[in-house]
Amino acid sequence: MLNPVASADGTPAGLIQTLSGKDASSWAGLQPYGVNIGGWAAAGINHNTANPSDRSNGPVSMTDRSNEFNLYQLDLFIEKAVTKASAWDVGGRFDFMFGTDTKYTQATGNWDMGLISQRNLRLYDIALPQAYVEVFAPVGNGLSGKFGHFYTIIGYESVPSPPNFFSSHTYSFKSSPFTTTGALFNYALNEQWSLNFGAVTGADNFNRDIGAWSQMSGLTWTNAKTGTTASFSVLSGDVNLNQSSQLVYYSAILQQDLGKWHYVLQHDRGTQQNAIAQGQNAEWYSIVQYLTYQATDTWGLGVRGEWFRDQNGFRYSAGEASYYDVTAGLNWKPKSWLMIRPEVRYDWSQAQTAPFDAGHRTDQLLLGIDSVIQF
Repeated sequence: MLNPVASADGTPAGLIQTLSGKDASSWAGLQPYGVNIGGWAAAGINHNTANPSDRSNGPVSMTDRSNEFNLYQLDLFIEKAVTKASAWDVGGRFDFMFGTDTKYTQATGNWDMGLISQRNLRLYDIALPQAYVEVFAPVGNGLSGKFGHFYTIIGYESVPSPPNFFSSHTYSFKSSPFTTTGALFNYALNEQWSLNFGAVTGADNFNRDIGAWSQMSGLTWTNAKTGTTASFSVLSGDVNLNQSSQLVYYSAILQQDLGKWHYVLQHDRGTQQNAIAQGQNAEWYSIVQYLTYQATDTWGLGVRGEWFRDQNGFRYSAGEASYYDVTAGLNWKPKSWLMIRPEVRYDWSQAQTAPFDAGHRTDQLLLGIDSVIQF
């Protein structure tokens, strides 16, 4: 997934710093220790032209409510980024998230599920998507390791809203892992190649079936001269401890810069043993393309197209199905701390049962807009 919003030098000034001249770390007296405090809020509204009676845009995720203004994410983090130089260094990060997106980002087990009763806030919940320690060792070209709970390396789109060009998400994103728990190492082989490798407790899981471990690894190649990046990452391991339930999910991504243009081609595929019933496996796969154009420092436009195949009806509830979506949108950044993202999205399907409007339609048109404020 896209790297979550970080606190590295050169990040555009947030709202607090713009208004007061000091960022949150300075106010708290933590800046001399290399500790950064920050966050963002993402909120918006979507209009479904079909006006579904249950106000659901499903199976679209996250921006899944029609004709309702929602706070998607209120994320607050504290972080000490490691310095990757010639000496050992220790850092870490903790994220707190509140909003309607949190039901997708929680981890099974005794972690962040059930922190708020659904009877109290219905669509809103709390998630703790990251809580890890990071260690850098000056070994070879530099070895760093995360230990704890952190975002997966699988996929292109990001759970944190600010790095994404579009406010809505693909079916591929919804079907991929969001968070993992365990240990993940990163090593720079040279200036172009980097390697990730680690052991985790599966996809979106903290300590349920704690003995069913998975391996997560990835390889990335970057050519600065041509503006090309290619990556391949995979998560593989049993989901359940007491039965054969191996999940294999991989994501292959090609990115190409062409001046102000940026192109992305992504292919994902997942399989899981005994996912539907004993002896019945599940398979799903997708192709997603993105093309964006950064016209000025404040304006960008983009288009995204996806084909997602739910071979056995495991990922969604319409049986064997193909889902298609095309999204066109704009990014407007009038301030360093503010981004506004209007978009138009059309979804259609070929499925055993109609997946949209509570089983009444095979397609839907969504008109959405959201804003992201970085603190």
